[in-house]
Amino acid sequence: MKIVQVMESSATGTLAMVRLIANWFAREGHEVHVIYSIRDETPADIHAMFDCRVVLRHVQMRGVPLLPVVVRLRSVLSEIQPDVIHLHSSVAGFLGRIASLFAARRSTVLYSPHCISFMRRDISSLTRFTFVAFEWMATIRKCLYVACSESERQAIRSYLRQPVVVVENAVSEMQVRPPLSLSRNAPAVKYVVTVGGIRPQKNPLLFAEIANGLRNSGLRFIWIGDGDAALKAQLRAAGVEVTGWVSRAQVEQQLRQACVYLSTSSWEGMPVAVIEAMLLGVPVVVSACAGNVDIIRPAHTGAVFTTCAEAMEFVTEFASDHLLRGLIAARAQREAMERFAEARFVQQLAPFYARRLVS
Repeated sequence: MKIVQVMESSATGTLAMVRLIANWFAREGHEVHVIYSIRDETPADIHAMFDCRVVLRHVQMRGVPLLPVVVRLRSVLSEIQPDVIHLHSSVAGFLGRIASLFAARRSTVLYSPHCISFMRRDISSLTRFTFVAFEWMATIRKCLYVACSESERQAIRSYLRQPVVVVENAVSEMQVRPPLSLSRNAPAVKYVVTVGGIRPQKNPLLFAEIANGLRNSGLRFIWIGDGDAALKAQLRAAGVEVTGWVSRAQVEQQLRQACVYLSTSSWEGMPVAVIEAMLLGVPVVVSACAGNVDIIRPAHTGAVFTTCAEAMEFVTEFASDHLLRGLIAARAQREAMERFAEARFVQQLAPFYARRLVS
């Protein structure tokens, strides 16, 4: 089977999922191509992240006029003639569907928005209507929406009334160890970390407010990632250490040393970084937004907050109570190993690749 993965957002969670899918199907003997676009946060070693059998093709989709992008995508798809086209993120979802109208018409098209555009909480009603209109325009090319969470499925059904299935995100195999929270050798310095781009979706101002409120607690707050300069300055003013973009190995190392993972997001699809923290045995405190609430079971696998005061209370409680921290971390790790396993993910996704969804 010839498979094409198309992603414009070649970083963080979206890149992690494309990498997982492409490498798995390549190992199974399929011909896999990844068409990707470059962002500031795209890893410099992106080629090294994929199996040597995966063919990577660079087609710039950001900062380029619409028509040349569609023409270029059409050319690449015509050359490959894939059996399956899997589009990732809203931009690739729109461009890929339009391009495939004129090429590879016999291909099955799947579309994973990874938090579809109109779920954003920082846009006006008019902008949301515009995003919905673009999605409707693209439905001229028949596809199957693959939501990464129940929250995203409900949003797609509510606004678009299109065929949609849920395949929850997963993480690639990681070296699982007993939670550091249960170790007698836990570091003296306690770190509260988050991973992601410094942008409105991740609500860095709330992260800064929590860090500032706990400035005298002895906790060190770390933001692993980079982004908006003004927001980054406010994080640093609150005492948050901003690492910039680092390698996957460095992210994992930082997470393993954390006593709490804190997500302040305003909206999500299903955040891979939260799942990775759970798998590594880090207690998780998350905002009560779409995506986050689909992962965490309050008081069982983590804590869910609705106010800054609640967040500070949960972070303080986890950081100070060794036994509670270890109990929550162990439960979350066990659930993550089963629920968000790579094998479960591909077993659910693979049958949809075999469907014929031709316009």
